[in-house]
Amino acid sequence: MGSAAKFVVALLLLCVVMTSSAYALAVNSPRAILVTPERAEPLWNRAANTRHAPASLAKVLTAVLAIESGRLDEHVLITPLVAAVGGSSLHLRPGERHTLRELVYAAMLISANDASAAIAEHLGGNLAGFSAMMNARAGELGMSNSRFANAHGLPESGQFSTAADLARLGLHAASLPQFLAIAGRERFTMTNGRVLVNQNRLLGTLPGVVGGKTGYTDEAGQCLLVIAKRDNLTLASVVLGAQGAEMWSDSTALIEHGFAAFQREILIRGRQTLGVVDIPLAGQVLLVAERELTRTITRAERGEYNTELRVKPRLFPPLRPGDKLGEVVVTQGGQEIGRVHVTVPAYIPLLTSTRLLGLVVAISLGVGMSILMRRRRKCRK
Repeated sequence: MGSAAKFVVALLLLCVVMTSSAYALAVNSPRAILVTPERAEPLWNRAANTRHAPASLAKVLTAVLAIESGRLDEHVLITPLVAAVGGSSLHLRPGERHTLRELVYAAMLISANDASAAIAEHLGGNLAGFSAMMNARAGELGMSNSRFANAHGLPESGQFSTAADLARLGLHAASLPQFLAIAGRERFTMTNGRVLVNQNRLLGTLPGVVGGKTGYTDEAGQCLLVIAKRDNLTLASVVLGAQGAEMWSDSTALIEHGFAAFQREILIRGRQTLGVVDIPLAGQVLLVAERELTRTITRAERGEYNTELRVKPRLFPPLRPGDKLGEVVVTQGGQEIGRVHVTVPAYIPLLTSTRLLGLVVAISLGVGMSILMRRRRKCRK
């Protein structure tokens, strides 16, 4: 190949790389991230650990706390303090009563700040008490670079989060069916007849989107958390500080990139039979996977993997489903990529009728042989 031809080939390859990189980085927001629950590192990120005002994305944590409280059917009395909260509002009036569930819908669908404050007063006793609850739960979720000063995300001194922390919150919220039922609702009608329309424009327009939360303040800019699921792959994207409609286009680019470039691979199926082990008094016993083991990989990453069954020594009945009897370790190229406990598919008692009958027969034979031996010894005398 001549030097001119080599130059042309090199130029074409450079164009391909530049086009690919441009697609992967076609996000204008200053802070953004794309994550999945089955991969520790982000699928894509930009300044994801830089602190930023959370705006109304703070309401996701407010909704999570309300759902996890198990008190959604309780009635909440609206106080003058709650009714006076500004910004986007449900226009609550002192003395009104609404269920906690309705207030969560209002906080998530139309970003009602007064509804968020009402949730905070009801669950925390007062606004400061609820902020303490938010920070405690954030710590439990691993949001180590976040601090919340209120339930709605309006600007307040010392309040901050990061794209990475908010994405971690989004993945947790995605694991709560009640959260997705609320955040994924396009419309909700309150008992007073008011219709709430979800402000998340990607819901119902971008395939796979099942929930999320919009946010905006002058300090934070346009912010958006999106939760999406396709082909058993769950993604969460966060953009912070976007300008105008870029929060929609940036989030769409992230989600589409995630589904195009990654896939969820099942390594071990839940209840999959992994082997047979001999157990005293029980004979051969099947061992099954306690749960499913999966991973998220790039579409070019798929390959062969090996499994090794490691069973605990000295196992005896009784054995119950859920008992951890060992584990199966999955490796690829000599490196561990996951492990899961193994258990039995059904209860194995200490004694069964067959085993009891065998034991009785064995004891009877032993006693009979002992008597026979004593009689022989007497006869010899």
